[in-house]
Amino acid sequence: MSRLFIFGLGYAASAIADESGWPLLATTRDGREGTIRFDDDAAVRAGLAASTHVLSSVPPEADDDPVLARDADALDGRWLGYLSSTGVYGDADGAWVDESAPIRGRRANRNAADAAWLALGARVFRLPGIYGPGRSPLDRVASGKAHRTGL
Repeated sequence: MSRLFIFGLGYAASAIADESGWPLLATTRDGREGTIRFDDDAAVRAGLAASTHVLSSVPPEADDDPVLARDADALDGRWLGYLSSTGVYGDADGAWVDESAPIRGRRANRNAADAAWLALGARVFRLPGIYGPGRSPLDRVASGKAHRTGL
């Protein structure tokens, strides 16, 4: 029987989980009800051992991808998916971008994580900015949480 293991059950991954209809296990930072704490190594390893498919929506940290840094050796033999960003393509000056475009985004750690998942044979889904309820740039400005960039 197929079972999905999701690293990082956040906004986008929750939508995928809701639509999948598959039995699943998932990590969160806080280990809220029905999930595994991301830093509970034994529970994560047990969950991976019981799963046929793995999806990661955990963004890279400063130096590396935290999922691959800790659990890459436990991913063999499973279907792998990774939620990445269209930001890995960088500024294309208005040109069309597809999978053959070079990876040259501003964030080296995001580019490296994308390449590392591809090297493992993962299906990489590059998502644009996702703005769900209360998550748009205008919502951040209104709440005082917006940050100026590029200045």
